[in-house]
Amino acid sequence: MTTGGSTPSTPAHAPIPGLLERFEAFGGSFKKSLTNLRTLYRWALIGITVGVIAGVVAIAFFVALQEASDLFLGTSLGINLPVNGVPPPTTPFDWTTNPSTFWILPGMMVAGGLGVGGLITWVAPETEGHGTDQAIRSFHRGRGTVRARVPPVKFLASVLTLGTGGSGGREGPTAQIGSGIGSIVGGPLGLSTKERRIAIMVGVGAGIGAIFKAPFGAALLASEILYISDFEPDVIMPAILASVISYSIFGIYDGFGSEFVTPAGLGFTPEQLPVYALLGGICAGFGVLYVVWFYGSRRWFARSRIPRYARPAFGVAIVGVIFAAAYYLLPQENHLLAIGSIGIGYGFVQWLVFQNSFTPILLAMIVALIILKIGATSLTVGSGGSAGLFGAGVVTGALIGFAVAGLMTVALPGLVTGADFAAFAVIGMMAFFGSVSKAPIAVILMVVEMTGSEALLVPAMVAIFVAYFLTGRYHLYHEQVPNRLDSPSHTTEYFSEYLRHVPVSNVVAKDVGTVSLETNVASAAAMLRDAPVPILAVMRGIDLLGEVRMVDVLEIPPSEQNLVSVREILRENPPPVHPDMSVLAALGVMDQEETDAVLVFTSGKPRTLNGVLTRERIAQFQSGSSLQR
Repeated sequence: MTTGGSTPSTPAHAPIPGLLERFEAFGGSFKKSLTNLRTLYRWALIGITVGVIAGVVAIAFFVALQEASDLFLGTSLGINLPVNGVPPPTTPFDWTTNPSTFWILPGMMVAGGLGVGGLITWVAPETEGHGTDQAIRSFHRGRGTVRARVPPVKFLASVLTLGTGGSGGREGPTAQIGSGIGSIVGGPLGLSTKERRIAIMVGVGAGIGAIFKAPFGAALLASEILYISDFEPDVIMPAILASVISYSIFGIYDGFGSEFVTPAGLGFTPEQLPVYALLGGICAGFGVLYVVWFYGSRRWFARSRIPRYARPAFGVAIVGVIFAAAYYLLPQENHLLAIGSIGIGYGFVQWLVFQNSFTPILLAMIVALIILKIGATSLTVGSGGSAGLFGAGVVTGALIGFAVAGLMTVALPGLVTGADFAAFAVIGMMAFFGSVSKAPIAVILMVVEMTGSEALLVPAMVAIFVAYFLTGRYHLYHEQVPNRLDSPSHTTEYFSEYLRHVPVSNVVAKDVGTVSLETNVASAAAMLRDAPVPILAVMRGIDLLGEVRMVDVLEIPPSEQNLVSVREILRENPPPVHPDMSVLAALGVMDQEETDAVLVFTSGKPRTLNGVLTRERIAQFQSGSSLQR
């Protein structure tokens, strides 16, 4: 009985109200904390390991490029190129050439091209080209695996390409080398497939962050460059950790200053923003030209009858002849046009940002150099040479910015002056490459770190927005996908319940290549190179005997491939995926086998081939894209 509004007493054996709920909440919070702790541990494990290795490799790569350039171009040909990272001297030009030896340059470039062609033909075909697409593909479609031979082969091929005068940058090779480091450490660290995917992109960010002295922008680039309009959030934090570590290690060797030194007092006025928008539009036009020329060059060489080992040499031979013709036949100031596209070209950007005046002849040469740099890079890399597209894009963007500023000093002398040349060159770097890489935020941050030009963020955002919008569907990295929903790496994260009820027969593709037991490995390799999937079915009549994959072919030395038959590398027991199996179950088989493509066949005798199932095709099915049978 209660009196005076008192409350009933709680029995001694009754639980305190809310105690169980609090205990359960604490348990859930504790489990969540443990999960977060494990995640943090895995991030640290990946970031620290990859960062340390990437930093050391970045130093080795940087030194090797310097030594090769000094040996092949400097000592042998007397071509002393300008350097970046320090203000240029007060003399008008800070580079020299030797007219009596410059004519040897095309031969030097061809020799380097032949060396590269041999490496990509007979040792590691996946090192052909710029390398960034291969890293992106490994994330989306390669289960985070990169062959252990790729980093050293890419290292050597890039030194040969750039050290002998090929036009390109360091970021593509660095990205592929870094992705290889991430993949290689995945084994000893016991990483899962998802973690290996993260590790290869962490390697990309760590390598680029070190060698470009842009740790934050490079970490973001590793996440942004995978998609046309999306990010990979899981990559960002371990990539930041790895990039900081690799940058610190590299900085101990080469110093912690920015990649480029810029004049003091860079800035802008609001009245100049429309001019920066115009710069963005012009960068977009040249960006589209860059994409079209590069992929046009790549298609031409791929369809030509030139042997694969000779294609890089053929491409740089054309470039070398153009350089020599410009050097000996065109009157110009200190041969700027002739040698401005040789190698990486960062020294010319450094020289350019300290110019505050121009002559009509110099402006004409700068415009011509823009075209030549785009063409030379397209031929060098499109033919199979090992060099990046970012570095060439930075140089081209700076040239565009300088040319636009020069023209504006004539058209709008009160609005743009010689003091603005450096600002326009820096923003040109951002707008040009940020738009065609479809990684505008990361590129803005990278260029800010590379130039120390935080005051230019506002006009940079204006220019890059215009350039990004106008370039539209044109982008340099064809392995990029629109967003995470379109990535095969995220196939099982979405629509899993839906895929549980979809039979494989609804998604299977029929266009799978077939060979017999007697087919030689060389023929199988040629078929796999042209096939949409890296797998061939081995048939006897209508009976499926087994399968052959690209990895099996690559284990046979090229010199022996004509002598070895498919019988010797046959996989007799393909992963069991049948037409009536659900797509979700088939994905489980793929995960267990660590593959992105499986043959689909009936389980009876004889085994009848139904087609091939790939993660990419499942992703297309999920997104509602029409499937070609």
